[in-house]
Amino acid sequence: MRPKIAAAKRYLRRDATTSVAGVCLLLVLLCGSGHLFTALTARAGMSVVPSALGAPMGLPGLRAVPLGGTTWAWQLCEDFAALLLIAVAVVRIRRHLRRRPVAGRVRRLLAGWTALIAGAAAAGVWRGLVAARMVDSGALGWLAYAAAGALFGALWGLLLGWLPGIAVSGTVSHASDKAAADGVTRP
Repeated sequence: MRPKIAAAKRYLRRDATTSVAGVCLLLVLLCGSGHLFTALTARAGMSVVPSALGAPMGLPGLRAVPLGGTTWAWQLCEDFAALLLIAVAVVRIRRHLRRRPVAGRVRRLLAGWTALIAGAAAAGVWRGLVAARMVDSGALGWLAYAAAGALFGALWGLLLGWLPGIAVSGTVSHASDKAAADGVTRP
C-alpha cells in the first residue's frame, strides 16, 4: 500500500471514530441528566412503559452520582453500560471504515446509525442482566431480561441513531477527496 493512501485511511478512521465517540458520549451524558430524564418522563409518558415491564429505559446514562434512590452498584453498572455503548459503536464504525474506506455519505450515515444501534443493544443486554441479578431472577428470567434489554436498546438506537450517522457522514467529503487525490476509487 502506498504511504499516501495509508495516511488517508488513518486520518479518515480517526476522524470518523472520534465523531462517533463524541456523539455517543454526548448522548449518554444527556441521558444521564436528571433534568432531561424528568422532562422526558413527564412529557412522554409512554416512554416509561418498557421500564415498567423490566426493560431498561432509554440509553444508559453516564452520571457521577446515583439518580434518586438507586444504589452505587446500580450506578456503576449504568456507567459501565454507557462506556460499553461507546466502545461498541466505535468498534462498529472502525470495522466499517476498514472495509469501505471511501464509502459515500449515505453508506456512512447508515454505518453511524447502525453503530449506535449495536452499541445500544449491547448496553441493553448488560443492563438487562444487571436487572435480572437485582431481582434475583431464574435462568429463564436472565435470558428474558437480556433479550428485552437488547430489543429496547436497539429500538432506542434506531430512534437516535441518526445523530452519530450525521456526524460520520460529515467526515466523508474531506476524507474521500483526500483519498481520491491519492488514487483510491470506490469499488
